[in-house]
Amino acid sequence: MDTGIRRLLLYQFLLVAVTSAVFLVIFETFSAVSVWFGGGIAAANALVLARCSRRDALATGRTPQQSLVAGYSCMVQRFLLVALLFAFGLGALRLEALALLTGFIVGQFVMVITGIKLLEQK
Repeated sequence: MDTGIRRLLLYQFLLVAVTSAVFLVIFETFSAVSVWFGGGIAAANALVLARCSRRDALATGRTPQQSLVAGYSCMVQRFLLVALLFAFGLGALRLEALALLTGFIVGQFVMVITGIKLLEQK
């Protein structure tokens, strides 16, 4: 795992931990656990994206059409993973919806911020 994804996961962990602590103080323990599950969904999404990016970088002999198919395939995989994990968390585990969604949004927010910083460096 390269340093970029490690840094992203560390920032996600830290921001989800702070959000979870806020939910623990305001609400209850179950809400804090729900925040962690939402953050875990965002982290899983980031890991799948990193895997797809690494696989795409290694495949140098692709045509533009093959690269486009690979990009769409990765997008569908990420969408299905996130949807299934949300369904599992809300349906089977009966986690708190607001806390779960807040944890996911915080995790995704870290991806946006690190992506913007990466673009500013280039």
